[in-house]
Amino acid sequence: MIDYRCTKPTIQAYKDLFESTGWTSTVTITDDNIQDVIKNTWYWVCVYDNENLIGIGRIISDGALYGLICDIIVLPTYQNQGIGSAIIKMLKSECAERKLQRVWLFAASGKSDFYIKNGFEIRSIDAPGMQMK
Repeated sequence: MIDYRCTKPTIQAYKDLFESTGWTSTVTITDDNIQDVIKNTWYWVCVYDNENLIGIGRIISDGALYGLICDIIVLPTYQNQGIGSAIIKMLKSECAERKLQRVWLFAASGKSDFYIKNGFEIRSIDAPGMQMK
């Protein structure tokens, strides 16, 4: 049974899910990193199938003005079943309830259509997102 919870994951469950994405080819994560991620995340949505973490999404925020949605991850065998969209809906609902004025995310390569379908828009060319080198 699929179960959505607004709770923190365990270090190992988060690590296993994160590693399923292939992102570790560009991002190195350690258990200490994950412990800090878990501690410092403002809001979590974790999705379980019989106590196995199969999906996740989280928000980093100042709690008043800005929020950043991170790590929308669904195990490949559970994708295309509406789980990612449900996670996004729950995260957006929390942002609206807390009256955050700006909510951003960075889509993984090839995933922007998913986020557009779920109520996000691509920033204009004169206000692109940036990242530190």
